[in-house]
Parts: sequence; C-alpha cells; structure tokens
Amino acid sequence: MALGAVVLQLDSEALQTKLVGWLTDCRRLVIAGVGNSLRSDDGLGVALVGRLGKLPRNVTAIDCGSVPETYVGPIRRFLPSHILIVDAADIGLSPGSVRLISPEEIVGMALSTHTLPLRVFTDYLVGQTHAKVALLAVQPKNTDFGEGLSPEIEETLRLIVDVVEGLLIK
Repeated sequence: MALGAVVLQLDSEALQTKLVGWLTDCRRLVIAGVGNSLRSDDGLGVALVGRLGKLPRNVTAIDCGSVPETYVGPIRRFLPSHILIVDAADIGLSPGSVRLISPEEIVGMALSTHTLPLRVFTDYLVGQTHAKVALLAVQPKNTDFGEGLSPEIEETLRLIVDVVEGLLIK
C-alpha cells in the first residue's frame, strides 16, 4: 500500500497506525515543523513543535519556520534514521484532513506555500542524511495573513500532538 493511500480525517487510530508503520526500525527521529505562523493555518507545523512535550533523547523537534532548507545542518547533525516533516499543504481535501506522503508522491503536487518546493527539500534531506523521510500534510482552511489557526486545524493539531506524544513519550 502506498504511504499516502489513506486520507485521515480526525481519526487518531488510523493516524497512529500509519505512523507506527512508517516508524518501523526508527532509531533517531527528527520532527520538522514547517510553516509561517503569520499566515493563519500555515503555522500548523510550527505550532506542533511548540506544543510537543518533553521528547525522548532519540527524538528532536525543530521549528523550521517557512524556510526549512536553512535547518538541514541541525537536522543532519542529529543523525536521524527518520525525518517527519509536518506542514499545512494543499492536498485538495477538506480542511483538517491529514495525509502521510512519501517524497515520491510529492512529484507534480503544488503542496506548499514555501519558497523551495517540498520535493526538492525532501530529496536534499535524503541525500544529506540517508534518512527515511515523510510529509505529514494537513489541508489548511485559510492561509491568508493573520495569526491563529482555524478551528478545524486547531482540532487536527490537538489530534496530531496526542498521537505523536502517545507514540513517542512512554
């Protein structure tokens, strides 16, 4: 089954199942939160990093802001086996829908509001780290200038935080 074959709409069990499968053989994990908190729902990835509790030593969360390519050095130095990029992205679904996407699936998709296309970024990360990379994409409702997340995205963010902490913090 393809990594992004299942679209998740606020189903914590399905999200947990997808992440558990993707995290198989994970030794060190980087959670890269991407986004611009001044563009409403685009700040989802950054907000996630800020809300995660104390993580185990083999996991780090990095606020990559809207220019994630500038964080390749710290990501590479952590020596990750897995990199999970979390970003609001136009995946053509209803607001708050979540999809776990492999780098190969990003080809031809206009996913992000950021300068560097996510496919270029993921390819570069793989080349620099040899890590397994995936994008946890959340369909935004609003990416206009403004602070704060829409209610749908706020609810999805709470779900993601609960699932990630449940998997990683034991």
